[in-house]
Amino acid sequence: MDLLQLKYFQVVARLEHMTRAAEELHISQPSLSKMISRLEKHLGVPLFDRHGKQIRLNRFGKIFLNRVDRVFAELEEGQYELADLTGLERGQVILAASTGRLLPELLSAFLKKYPHVNIKLLQGTSQECQNLLERGEADLIITHPLIRDPKFKNVPLLHEKMFLAVPPNHRLANQKKVWLRDAAEETYISLVMSYELTQTTLDMCQDSGFVPNIAFECNDAEVILRMVHNGLGVALIPQHWWKHGYMPKDSPVYLPLEDRHSQRIIGLSWVESRYITLAARELIRFTIDYFEHTYPSLAEKSANQA
Repeated sequence: MDLLQLKYFQVVARLEHMTRAAEELHISQPSLSKMISRLEKHLGVPLFDRHGKQIRLNRFGKIFLNRVDRVFAELEEGQYELADLTGLERGQVILAASTGRLLPELLSAFLKKYPHVNIKLLQGTSQECQNLLERGEADLIITHPLIRDPKFKNVPLLHEKMFLAVPPNHRLANQKKVWLRDAAEETYISLVMSYELTQTTLDMCQDSGFVPNIAFECNDAEVILRMVHNGLGVALIPQHWWKHGYMPKDSPVYLPLEDRHSQRIIGLSWVESRYITLAARELIRFTIDYFEHTYPSLAEKSANQA
């Protein structure tokens, strides 16, 4: 039994499909089947239940997979520890995030200070990011809402209000504050469904007693704001969209919401029990410090309005 056999088993166990596993591993299916059979013979038990061409990880396989995952996790952490002996010169961090607009400035500032650190950025929903963290496929995640799972170390980075963006000539445009139910009959513009902010929009509207009529979806924040300005609908947007960064001249009117669920928290999470590389530890420290200094008034205002 060697590490190559274990790695091949790990892939077959994950996919539960010999052909796809062979394709992913770039070996022939007969060679892979023989290697798995030799592993089972060595262990003295079958690791898969076979039904024709279908395979399913059985009870023995699940127990063994758990041990194999731990072996490779330990080996990976050992590599990280050795890499740390060289400091931050060759460090790598895998960061997964469910929000994108806050990251370019953060990562640019970090890489100016540590130009030799390699950052691999993955994006997905909060649940997808959490799954990556649990599987050890990400070192850190930035999500909204903040993850509350006790398995992770969770640090809130930013409290921010959600605002209702309306056209300049809208009936609500001159109001200093509104309730979301005031816009229950409006046409909404939103990011596409794969974005976390779209789910936030749906949840907030549901909490206010209605299902929003989302007539337009796109994947560009600036396009959404211009569409609102041009009278095509209204949109729920986070405060940092217009409080920081470039905003076009044809911007809509931003109305603070009085609803108690009109605030969201963006947070940073990692697995404290897992070995954290020097580069990842420095990115944690840098990120917390960056948000405290870049968004202090926004975060303080949001916290006071909560």
